[in-house]
Amino acid sequence: MTLDQPTPPVDPEWRTRFPAATEQVYLNIGSRGVISNAAKAAADRMIEGHWRADMSKGERLPLRDGCREKFARLLHAAGPHEVAIVKNVSEGINHIATSLDWQPGDNVVLTTELEHGNNIYAWMALRARGVEVREIAPVNGHIDPDAMAAAMDARTRLVTAASVSFTPGFRTDLAAIGAAARRHGAFFLIDAVQSCGLLDLDVDAVMADGVATSTSKGLLGLMGLGFLYVRSEWLDRLHPAFVARHSVQTEGHESEYEGADFAYAPDATRFEIGNYNWTGIAVADTALGELLEIGVVNVERHALMLADMLRKGLAELDLVVSTAEVPQLRSHLVTVGEMGRGDTYVTGDARLNRIARALEAEDVRFSIRRGMLRFGFHLYNDATDVTRTLDIARDA
Repeated sequence: MTLDQPTPPVDPEWRTRFPAATEQVYLNIGSRGVISNAAKAAADRMIEGHWRADMSKGERLPLRDGCREKFARLLHAAGPHEVAIVKNVSEGINHIATSLDWQPGDNVVLTTELEHGNNIYAWMALRARGVEVREIAPVNGHIDPDAMAAAMDARTRLVTAASVSFTPGFRTDLAAIGAAARRHGAFFLIDAVQSCGLLDLDVDAVMADGVATSTSKGLLGLMGLGFLYVRSEWLDRLHPAFVARHSVQTEGHESEYEGADFAYAPDATRFEIGNYNWTGIAVADTALGELLEIGVVNVERHALMLADMLRKGLAELDLVVSTAEVPQLRSHLVTVGEMGRGDTYVTGDARLNRIARALEAEDVRFSIRRGMLRFGFHLYNDATDVTRTLDIARDA
C-alpha cells in the first residue's frame, strides 16, 4: 500500500539514531519508548564510571541538575526549583497524596474509568481517613471537564486527570479542568506519562499545580526514573510524609545530621528521597536535550500526522477505530476495538485477534489494553511504519 507522505515535521535523519525503530516496526510508545544511540552512550559512560569507581560526584551532579532544568523547560515551568526527581509516576502521585493536610469530609475528583490504576489506588487509600472519592463518568471515551467541574465544591482538595488516557488514547481538556480546580482552590494534578515528550504541555496555560511522569515512555529514557513538577505557590503548603537528606535544608555535608529542628528544602527537592538512579539520569539528560533540540511542538505535529494516517487506513478496513470527535483531543495513540471487550492479552473480536497475531509474527510492536489494540507514534516513526502495519492488517 502507498500513502501520501507530506513533509515530516521531524528530520528523517533522527530515525537512524534509534536502532530499535529501524530494526522493527515499533508502535508501542504507550507501554515504553526506546532510547537513542546518544542516550545509550551516556548510560554506558555512567556504568563504566561505576565499574571503574572513577566517576566523582562532581561529574554526576551536573547531569542531575541538567535534568531538572531541561524538564522545567519542557513544561514551560518557572524553573528547575519546581522539579523533583522521583522514581516513577506512582511515586510522584503518592508524594502529593501524602503531603496534603487531609481532613474528614474532604474530597478528590477524578474519572476512574479512564485512569491508570496507579492514579486511582492512592486516592482510594484516603477513604480510610474519611476522604470522599468522587468518580466522574466518562463521555464517549473522554474525561468530561464540565462534569468534573460540577463535582467540585469547597471541600475538594485535589482534582486529577491523565493528559492522555492510555485507552482509548484521547487527550484531555486540561485547561478547562485546571480553571475549575483553581476556582475552588483545589490542587490540580496531571498524570502526564502518556504525553510528556510527545505533546506540548504548558503548565501555566492549563493551570496545573502538579505533573507526575516517568522517563520510560515519551521522554525516551529508562524505567525507574521520573519527574514531579510542583507549582511554586504550593510548595510550602505540602508537607512530605517521607524525609531524607536531600529533602531538608542542610549547611554541611549531606551525610551529617544537623539536629531535630530541620526545615524542608524550599524547592521541589523536598520530595527527593535517598540516592539517585544515576544511569537513568544520564540517559534522561541526553534524551531531554534531544527532545528540546527537535522541539516538542515538532514532535507533536509529526506523531499526530502519522496517527491520523493509521486511523484513516484502519477505518478503511471497516475496523472500529477510536477517534475523538474534536480533532484537538486526538493524540499520538491509536486504539482499535471496543473498550472492555477483552483484556491485556486478547480482544473480544476474533478478527482483531487474527490481526494481532499477524502483526506480532511480522515484528510489529504494539500492545493490547482493555481489549483494544493500541498503537503509538514518536519522533522515530515514519510513514513506512504505517504502510507496513496496514498491509499486514489487510492480509490478515
